[in-house]
Amino acid sequence: MRYSPLVICKSHYSFLKGVHSVPDIVTFASDHGLRQLCLADENGLYGAVEFATACGEANITPLIGAEMTDGERSVTVIARNRDGYAQLSEIITRFQLHEPSLTEIVVPGGDDLLHFCADPVLLQRCVRRKETGSLYTMPVISGGSRCGSLLTLASHRSNLVSSLSAVPVIELNLFSDEDIPLYKVLRAISRNCTVESLPVEETIPEAPSATLFGQLMEEPILPFQTVLSSGDVARLCTFRFDFATLHLPRYIHRGT
Repeated sequence: MRYSPLVICKSHYSFLKGVHSVPDIVTFASDHGLRQLCLADENGLYGAVEFATACGEANITPLIGAEMTDGERSVTVIARNRDGYAQLSEIITRFQLHEPSLTEIVVPGGDDLLHFCADPVLLQRCVRRKETGSLYTMPVISGGSRCGSLLTLASHRSNLVSSLSAVPVIELNLFSDEDIPLYKVLRAISRNCTVESLPVEETIPEAPSATLFGQLMEEPILPFQTVLSSGDVARLCTFRFDFATLHLPRYIHRGT
């Protein structure tokens, strides 16, 4: 079986982490022939409406989500339908207001949300608690570190990994290596240090190779139960903003 990886992006709404604007990301995706694209900014849905609008104009299926993170571990949550979008909005609000632990606020299960995780510790915890109803492992094929950690998990806990399905992912945070200097500046500002003194644990994301986009890859990368392609994920997610019924703010600048 062959599959097409899901591309997940982070925009400049992820403060001091995202580099590009939503329109630039959608244009880049369209230029590379992508038919599905997921926006998952950090702990928020800041660009969701702008993203959905831009994807509609580019004939790209938008997947609306958020990367829920406590700064150490993270889970990407995607809304499958309108109820899922409402649940994700509530999760983000509770997380921002009350700062509960990540495992308390993000609990895989139900039919309204999809949960993607590349963290071996969180995966083992969810399996142990039998919270795997909507949980998918997320091997990041555009970056070696997290995929390597899943390989390590697979070698030690093959029975655990084989019980889960996987969605291989390309992370689109940077367009090319030319974006890396700007990204380093943003991270240095975040850490209140110079670029030269960035800590060694600061992970610099890799710009995905253009050859990864639109390619069909052989299954399996790892011994997962099943492997879902980007098209499979898109078919699971029916949520779209209904601009005919949703009352969104409109700001009109009247010239003088």
